[in-house]
Amino acid sequence: MSRVDRLDTFSHRLRNARMLQGWTQKDLAVASNLSQSAIGNYESGQRQQPSSDALIKLTRALRVNPLWLSTGEGPMLESVQDGDGASGMGPFTMQPAWPFETVSYATYARLSSQEKRQIELVLAAYIKARGE
Repeated sequence: MSRVDRLDTFSHRLRNARMLQGWTQKDLAVASNLSQSAIGNYESGQRQQPSSDALIKLTRALRVNPLWLSTGEGPMLESVQDGDGASGMGPFTMQPAWPFETVSYATYARLSSQEKRQIELVLAAYIKARGE
């Protein structure tokens, strides 16, 4: 069994969803606006279920189906139908894992909006210069 296979409890589902994002507990705490100790307590099972407010914060940060995270029922990610009948991924679409190994999401999240915009512009210029 891999480290993210077991999904029988809330703590296992939370840890699985976090690890699929490539996030640390600190990264999830920043993304969800919860404390790192709360995340650790949920994952260790010391806290069995989050409040409804905390559950909403976690599902928004992780972009997973709230029913799945809370109870294990239903799909982890929710598919929706577009207005034209085309199937697309809804608001619970899983984002790619954090792409940087040497910069944590928590460190990035602490940057100002202006600093984040500068990084985005540099990255865009780099990609454009590569012809992609």
